[in-house]
Amino acid sequence: MSAPPDQPPTGRARGRARGRARTSEEAAAIVAARRPGEVASTVGGQVTSLGRGISPVGRGVSPGKEMPSVPSSGRAYNRGSVTGKPGSSTSDQSSSLSSSLSAIKITSGSSSGHGTVVGEASVGRGAVRGRRDRATEFYVRTRPDTLQSKKGTLGDEMACASNYFALVAKPNWRLLQYRVDMSPDIDHTGVRKALLYHHKATLPKFMFDGTVLFTTTRLNPNDAPIVLTSTREHDKATVTITIKLVGEVQPTDYHYMQFFNIVLRSAMEKMQLELIRRNYYDPKASITLGQYKLELWPGYVTSIRQHESQILLCCEISCKVLRTDTVLEQIEEIYKRTGGAGQFRPSVEKALLGAIVITRYNNSTYRIDEIAWDKHPSDEFEGRNNEKITYMKYYTDKYNKSIRDPKQPLIVSMPKVREQRGGVSGPIYLIPELCNMTGLSDEQRANFQLMKTMGEYTRQGPDKRAETLAKFSERLSSKPEIVEELQAWNLKFSKDLIQFRARILEPEMILGAGSSKATYQLDNADWGTAFRKWNSFSVGNCQKWAVVFSNRDEAVTKEFVNSLKKVAPSLGMSMGSPKIFMLTDNRPATYIQQLDQVIDMKPAIVMIVIPNNKGDHYAAVKKKCCIEKPIPSQCVTSTVLSKPKGLMSVATKVAIQMNSKLGGEPWAVKIPLKDTMVIGYDTYHDSAQKGRSVGAVVASMNSTFTKYLSVANLHTNPAQELNDNMCPAIAKALRKYAEINGNLPARIIMYRDGVGDGQIPYVMEHEIAAIQNCFRAAGLTDDQLLFTYIIVSKRINTRFFKMGGKPSNPPSGTIVDDVVTLPERYDFFLVSQSVRQGTVNPTSYNVIKDTSGLKPNHLQKLTYKLTHLYYNWPGTVRVPAPCQYAHKLAFLVGESLHKEPSEQLEQVLYYL
Repeated sequence: MSAPPDQPPTGRARGRARGRARTSEEAAAIVAARRPGEVASTVGGQVTSLGRGISPVGRGVSPGKEMPSVPSSGRAYNRGSVTGKPGSSTSDQSSSLSSSLSAIKITSGSSSGHGTVVGEASVGRGAVRGRRDRATEFYVRTRPDTLQSKKGTLGDEMACASNYFALVAKPNWRLLQYRVDMSPDIDHTGVRKALLYHHKATLPKFMFDGTVLFTTTRLNPNDAPIVLTSTREHDKATVTITIKLVGEVQPTDYHYMQFFNIVLRSAMEKMQLELIRRNYYDPKASITLGQYKLELWPGYVTSIRQHESQILLCCEISCKVLRTDTVLEQIEEIYKRTGGAGQFRPSVEKALLGAIVITRYNNSTYRIDEIAWDKHPSDEFEGRNNEKITYMKYYTDKYNKSIRDPKQPLIVSMPKVREQRGGVSGPIYLIPELCNMTGLSDEQRANFQLMKTMGEYTRQGPDKRAETLAKFSERLSSKPEIVEELQAWNLKFSKDLIQFRARILEPEMILGAGSSKATYQLDNADWGTAFRKWNSFSVGNCQKWAVVFSNRDEAVTKEFVNSLKKVAPSLGMSMGSPKIFMLTDNRPATYIQQLDQVIDMKPAIVMIVIPNNKGDHYAAVKKKCCIEKPIPSQCVTSTVLSKPKGLMSVATKVAIQMNSKLGGEPWAVKIPLKDTMVIGYDTYHDSAQKGRSVGAVVASMNSTFTKYLSVANLHTNPAQELNDNMCPAIAKALRKYAEINGNLPARIIMYRDGVGDGQIPYVMEHEIAAIQNCFRAAGLTDDQLLFTYIIVSKRINTRFFKMGGKPSNPPSGTIVDDVVTLPERYDFFLVSQSVRQGTVNPTSYNVIKDTSGLKPNHLQKLTYKLTHLYYNWPGTVRVPAPCQYAHKLAFLVGESLHKEPSEQLEQVLYYL
């Protein structure tokens, strides 16, 4: 909870108005007693307030800058909230307090509650506001200039609708943008809005978001600045407001779309929806699942943007999952589980750090960045009038909330960059008892009944979703005050979803060895039934293998081994009888001791039956088999084996997995391209060490894209990711490819997952250049090599409906490359997977570099073919197989290994 808004702002203006430096005694007193949500910063030995406009390198980092050094403490630095001066070390920073740092650093150690800010005087408000050159930060043109058309022609046409509404009444006005300055400087957006709205009657119709004013009428014929005065409520001070023209906003400018989004947000507020983080939810329509301590708030994710030929409003149905259990209850639960022993604090931190909580007293959400074990609600801080007040009294007086446990620790949330600009100047201390968890815990996700009950509300089918979208459109066009607002700007949205023609690619033929072939139905891209009689494309040798299990799982394990030996011949595999090793108990240490002996016998693969998927056993086994003594390993949980129903089906899937881990290829599809390498790249955040991420490169080694080289590395920042991880891995893949095939590839296609829209400029300026340098170093010149780089995005809000009768899910192979795509991109949407519940999620592909000479048809078809080659699932997946493999590898390293796996396993899919 930040410093309450009714207090005088605590930003730069307040520090400046004092007109004198603080004495060291004053400084010490301020550090010792701080309001909730306030922190002091040290500059040149003086403690100053850090106010609005501080701009630590965060989401909108300008990629051209040298990467800053990253301190190794404080949760927030992982999100870019902590940066040092480029090239300076942490020790340099502490020794030279006056050196310019623009960041917040929570001191490490258990006393993390005492957050201190190290920072230089903040950049003024106006430095960020009204900058015309910011447009390029948002709508980056990635479409190659040589591209004639991005539309493909393959496949059968289909009538399709999407969750977009067209802007039908287009504005015929010129949109003007003004910058608003206030003197004295005011940091609170609400106060700024109120002061300007005093003049609503004398100004033409305008939109003001606290920083920028939009209007269609010139405020002054000669464009000279306008000066107004208002009286501030709480201290009756006179505030001078200066409004200066920035210029006319062109329809191609980012601010033009920003204006539409501000109008839309104003309409959402008029629907009585509540803003939580970035989206609007309807608490009045909340659904309570009492037995699971959950509450669901339905809501909408909306945005307006210029698409191919018209401005479209995208509306996606969203559900906010709010838990009725508090953070304190979570802590108590962990205390019971661990008995408050040595594992208590680490367990609490693992469960809570990074989680998003909501404070119901003001409906704000916060991310838990640290836990202040040494701070409690009974502690005092400096109140509004410099009096000492405890957190307990503060919450009782301000929110009428009584706190029952005065000894609970406090949780710390670092303000977001935007909040820092809004005047929140330091760690925000929250009371666990007053914070509710949001989202679902792993335990809840594993509860089948809970997920089933929740799915009835959250997983809407296409017909129900289309109906909900129609209701949204109805609300938008029938509420008088919204209609009036839109009419004032001469805006009107279509009541119906946008419709167009999509294309459906033909199903692929699945190939085995010899005459084994399979195909699938359009509406269900799954060929699992073919494995009753199948010859795998190639098989690994599984004559000598071992099984390790605990004594309580003896019967189910033997039964399962028999099932495996039965299904192996139907997959074209020959599987010998395994050596069996039974353990006396099921402690992880016992497994490891036995594995040491088993691996020394040099089996081809070892199967380990573990009690459950809680993580301890799995992580211990994988560390042993992937790092210390590298060997392909197959973990199976006894809970799965003890369900007799479907055991043969489980055995088939496990046999296919084991074949893949031994270097076999269960199936293939026809690939017409020759001398081509396909690379998949994905990242995953390391769960054990804050700020570390795992990057995984998976590159194809043969012409059928069925054999891969897989490399994973850990990194802490984008520069390290490029130089120490991605490029060396690609260089290694090229060397291996040349060793196996006798030549380097003539064409490389890279599918890059894990890139947000804001990171595209960085990828274009740095990553692609670094990768091309890597190709040159390997001996591939630009004119020799045909290179395509495609960004893969799964988390998108676009949905498609097959029309013609009741809206239904489009089938696997649906391609959309017009109407809802973006004019500045060479992009397309592909629905590759089939779903049985809910609405299918398309995947977006954005081609940002292409010198291959392949036509859109070829790229679309190849991408679809690659979604068939993921060997953990006998069907199509959401992303091309190399991407899915890269995700799987990065997940294994980040979740269980926390170290780079052994090079000995690089040529097999050991991580499936």
